[in-house]
Amino acid sequence: MSLRKVVPLLVALAGASLPLVARAQDPGDFKPAPGVAPTASAPPASAPPAEPPADPAAGAPKADPYAEPPPPPKKKKPAPKEEDPLIIPEGIKDDLGSSHFGEDKPLGSRTRTGIWPLAYKERIANVITSAVFPFYYDRKTVDDSNAVTDRESFYGLYYKKRSKLHDVDAAFPLFFRWRDDKTTTTVVPPVLWRDGPKGEWHRWLAPLFFASSQPDGGYFHAPALLTFSHHSPKKAFSLIGGIGYYDRKDRDVDWGVVPFVFAGRDSDKLTSYFFIPPLLTYHHEDRDSSKQTTVVGPVLYKTAPGKVVLDVFPLFLHSRDDDSTATTLLPFFHTSRRKDGKSLLATPLFILGRDTEGGRTIVTPLYSQYRGRTTLDLAGPIIPLFAHYHDPDLYRHRWLTGPIFTTYDPTGWSVLTPLFGHWHDYGVSRTTWVFPTFHHVTEVDGWTFNVHPFLYLGKDKTNSHSVLAPVFWDFVTPKKRATVVFPVFWRFADEEGTTQLALNSLYLERPSTKGPNWDFYFLPLFHVGEQPQGNSWDVLFGFVGYKRDGGHKQLKLFWIPIDLTKPPAPAAKK
Repeated sequence: MSLRKVVPLLVALAGASLPLVARAQDPGDFKPAPGVAPTASAPPASAPPAEPPADPAAGAPKADPYAEPPPPPKKKKPAPKEEDPLIIPEGIKDDLGSSHFGEDKPLGSRTRTGIWPLAYKERIANVITSAVFPFYYDRKTVDDSNAVTDRESFYGLYYKKRSKLHDVDAAFPLFFRWRDDKTTTTVVPPVLWRDGPKGEWHRWLAPLFFASSQPDGGYFHAPALLTFSHHSPKKAFSLIGGIGYYDRKDRDVDWGVVPFVFAGRDSDKLTSYFFIPPLLTYHHEDRDSSKQTTVVGPVLYKTAPGKVVLDVFPLFLHSRDDDSTATTLLPFFHTSRRKDGKSLLATPLFILGRDTEGGRTIVTPLYSQYRGRTTLDLAGPIIPLFAHYHDPDLYRHRWLTGPIFTTYDPTGWSVLTPLFGHWHDYGVSRTTWVFPTFHHVTEVDGWTFNVHPFLYLGKDKTNSHSVLAPVFWDFVTPKKRATVVFPVFWRFADEEGTTQLALNSLYLERPSTKGPNWDFYFLPLFHVGEQPQGNSWDVLFGFVGYKRDGGHKQLKLFWIPIDLTKPPAPAAKK
């Protein structure tokens, strides 16, 4: 129900006496609007006296026959027509939804009879009003032939209006009906019935049903049935009974009944699908790429250009494309073949295969072999007890005989057993391992000896290490060395100096080309040190001490420095 229809109706029902008061102005106070001719009740003012015509003989100047004629008067441009800001353009008049509140206040003489404002009748120009307050009110507009062109009446709780463009009937609160130049609306609560142009209509039975059809769409709602629907040329959505749905966006449509069936189609992308969960059924199709997928219970069927898949889970699997074909039937066999010559056949008893280079593989529970550029033989039930591998290009042999594995080629040989292993690369290295932790390596430029996880020894041309965990660590490189005897001794030496800590004694030495530069601390009792230009000593970090730096001498008593000679001036900043 639009606001422009409800407002005049409520105004008429709630304030029927307002028009009576509005019309009850004193005739003596009435003034015509600007630009409106006065009526009989307001006689026109007398016109001012006209000026007497000029006497042509009374000294009027004579025209000069030789004078130039006067220039023609300039034409004044007509003033632009002012636009009335209150006029609504026709193009947007319908969209604004302005309400109709009746005609403007009539202008003209007033005649009145009766007892105003209780029971009276009056006429102003072509508007006639009759009222018996508060039971009856009637206002009508007549034309020059005294025919009624507009009329509105109020009888108790009933309001009525008739005009060329608007009709209203209202019996509050049981019946409402109004009409304008485009629509007709009827309300008998809880029913609403409305018709409009171009086939538009609305039907309501509140709060049970709401329906509409319009040129650009429509709707249908039944809240009690969990049903809601709306549609337009571009999209639509419907929820039916809380489980069914329909959804459309342009040419993409999806619909379903939860949880029984789901389906959809996109006419632009040329795709479609449906899904039926209770039947374990699914189908999808892409017509643009010529692809299909179908699932019915345990069966899967897929097609695409140059490819087909057919599976019956979990026993049968089959696929085929332009390059290969594969088929599996559990537990009996699996076979596959490719265009490049590679193939495979697997059964519970044996396996046969070929590679792209022509090599052949045979696998059985007791014996297996490979024949190609290299050869391999395996013998034994499931776990091989004997194996031989041969690479003729590298002259390499590898043997497995029981728990003993050996290799041989022109670069070296090796042997490995569960308790012992030895690897020998001619002219490069030898490695020996003895169960469980013995490990020894000799190389061209060094050696390593380990007894895991405690002893680690090693040396090469420039580095060495010695570790007896967790007590002793010693690492030596050309430029630094670190030695730790935990927890009593730490020594770290590099190009920047030496730091050594043994129990509570600390020794610091810094490299110098001018002479010795060291400090020794017996923490926390005393300190003694020697520098290139002097020496120093102190007790308890300065309780008493002495320091000489070149010609400067300093004494410390109770941690207070006392200069015995003048300290040298600070070096000037460059």
